[in-house]
Amino acid sequence: MKETHIYSGINNWKLLSALLVIAIHTSPLESVSPEGDFILTRILARTAVPFFFMVTGYFVLPKALEEGRRALLYLKRIGMIYLASVILYIPVGIYAEHFKDAGIASVLKMLLLDGTFYHLWYLPALLLGFALTLLFLRSMPLPAAGALTGILYLAGLFGDSYYGFLPDPSLAHTCYEGIFRVFEYTRNGLFYAPAFLLLGWVLASRRRPALSLSLAGLGISYALILAEGITLHLLEVQRHDSMYLSLVPLMYFLFSVLLDIEPPDLTEHFPKALPLLIYLLHPLFIVLVRAGAKITGLLFFIDNSLLHFLAVTLSTFMFSWFLLVLKEKFAERKKK
Repeated sequence: MKETHIYSGINNWKLLSALLVIAIHTSPLESVSPEGDFILTRILARTAVPFFFMVTGYFVLPKALEEGRRALLYLKRIGMIYLASVILYIPVGIYAEHFKDAGIASVLKMLLLDGTFYHLWYLPALLLGFALTLLFLRSMPLPAAGALTGILYLAGLFGDSYYGFLPDPSLAHTCYEGIFRVFEYTRNGLFYAPAFLLLGWVLASRRRPALSLSLAGLGISYALILAEGITLHLLEVQRHDSMYLSLVPLMYFLFSVLLDIEPPDLTEHFPKALPLLIYLLHPLFIVLVRAGAKITGLLFFIDNSLLHFLAVTLSTFMFSWFLLVLKEKFAERKKK
């Protein structure tokens, strides 16, 4: 039988990235140092979602390009996960008055483009970005596909971290205001996802740099993104803070390093889908932890940002693990 290669670096970073997403939504260092929290959650943790896109680009896109049926099956799977997530978060969205005064057009926009809850944007972005990247790679040579995704990403930057550099009034500013009538952010499946999906595919299909070069590039890229993120924050030009110019080389070198190193696999005894389920369920536990703290009077789980992060992380982790183990047990019994 063919031996399956274990990507322990990738596996470990999947779990870390899921925890970084929780950090983005709970601001664990806010009570200690707002500046430190900004660096952690608005700069360093912004590697989490691009990493997940690159995982898809590396492991799924090559097979999808070889066989169209695989692409359809993958899109169907992600679509079903998104549908289940939408249904799960309808009560939470109603509780949070997320749909208050929303017309049919607004609901359709949320459903098809922006996600019906604040973290669910990732799934429609993945669906659109995957389809576009597949189209680019099938219809044009790699340099042209790379140039197109690069142009889209650069355009997205000016709707995100570089928004304040747009003159107002100007034609460019008016164009971006038009974009925001369609998308809530340029961090989406058109401007954002294709760049990282393509990067993942490039690392899967082309020779990657030596580990020493990747480590050097990674260190330089981390320094650049820190300088870029802090400077843009001080200039107060950011409309959002998901897209940075230096994030692209950073993700390329980070993923290259993770492919080449072989640390102990910390996820060896965890269900494979644990990072995805943590990503999907953590906002539910943010709501539950806050509600539980108010009911019990244990308000330090809200007031102390680090305790809040730990409570949300631990409860999400344990519940996700429990669900997946239960699913595995049920599948085993069904086979008997």
